[in-house]
Amino acid sequence: MNNAAMTISERLWQGEAPMEDWTAAVAGGSITPVGEDVVVVHTSYVFGNVTAIRTADGLVLIDTGSRETGDQTFAAIRKWDDRPVHTVIYTHGHIDHTFGVHLYDAEADQHGVPRPRIVAHRSVLERFSRYDATHGLNSVVMGRQFNMPGYAFPDQHRRPDQIYDDVFGLDVGGVHLELIHGRGETDDATFVWMPQERVLVSGDFIIWAFPNAGNPRKVQRHAPDWAHALRKMEALAPKAVVPGHGPVVFGAARAKALLDDTASVLESLTHQALKLLNEGKTLEEVLVGVEQPAELLAKPYLKPKYDDPEFVIRGIYHLYAGWFDGNPAHLKPAPAAELGRELAALCGGAAVLAERAATLLKDGKTRLAAHLVELASAAAPEDAAVQRVRADVYAGCAAAETSLIGKAIFSVYRRDAETRS
Repeated sequence: MNNAAMTISERLWQGEAPMEDWTAAVAGGSITPVGEDVVVVHTSYVFGNVTAIRTADGLVLIDTGSRETGDQTFAAIRKWDDRPVHTVIYTHGHIDHTFGVHLYDAEADQHGVPRPRIVAHRSVLERFSRYDATHGLNSVVMGRQFNMPGYAFPDQHRRPDQIYDDVFGLDVGGVHLELIHGRGETDDATFVWMPQERVLVSGDFIIWAFPNAGNPRKVQRHAPDWAHALRKMEALAPKAVVPGHGPVVFGAARAKALLDDTASVLESLTHQALKLLNEGKTLEEVLVGVEQPAELLAKPYLKPKYDDPEFVIRGIYHLYAGWFDGNPAHLKPAPAAELGRELAALCGGAAVLAERAATLLKDGKTRLAAHLVELASAAAPEDAAVQRVRADVYAGCAAAETSLIGKAIFSVYRRDAETRS
């Protein structure tokens, strides 16, 4: 890794620098050595890390990078070593970890050698089939989440050649790797243990942020299992942790703290939510009743800058209790337009609802303001004045939101209101 990136990595651990500084330092492709024959390639925080391992039979890659920056990763690896890629391990099926593989396939084809063997958990196959079935949905969701209108989700996903279920020992060119399955952000996740070097490649179980276990627009995440997988990793006592995103964490003490704290925050939310669920509490009561572990969330590597603990609590509720939130009015709700018109009629019109929303926004009550302005919009969707207030409300909601996911969703509806105003 270049000196600037190394300095920023230390400042990140101390909580003295933002991740944006590290991303700027590694832009274009930067290498971190973690052993004599092991390096990690970074291109940014947004896109996944790639680990390259030199063996007597060729290279082993753990993940391959994204469609956007895979070429930078490829160039960095080829600058380090030019031998063929023998095996690729997917830590999971997200496209920022898998889509760079096409570059190595093309390279093999060009040189007339076998394409890399892809090894992954069995559920990666199911993920890619789901991606094929929901290509349009994924394009919409990703375009909204990252503010990229017109985004086209990739297709032609490279399937694994070899799959496993629970634990798989992999030997390539004198190097032994242990692949271990766990559920966390995804149900197809693998973490890789290198026992000789005592290096743990965690995939997205570790991402230098509060765990992405509650994304509102994605399939079910598994916070309890995520914590369980982290405890397995902690028991290995690694000397270095290669996260799915962000800089490598070196040193047994720091590795233990990272894994312990991340497991602890998920265990706290899960245990509290389950206690309330077992008392028959509704979703609203669970959301109010769970106390977020502020001391853990203040850690530099656990700040909720991407996902939100409240979203994770909702995910835990859904995991155990299904989609019904305990409010009988939500079991078979009236259409939003019908409800909006009825409430507007009761209070004197949609403009009155919008005016009250604007007042609440000024008072900092963004959640309540969003309820009222959305009812006003449902009652009078073509009213430009209502839409102007709606745009202001969602701009306020986005400004008050700490998570990237929350900001992105609120911004979608702000832009919609601006268009309609």
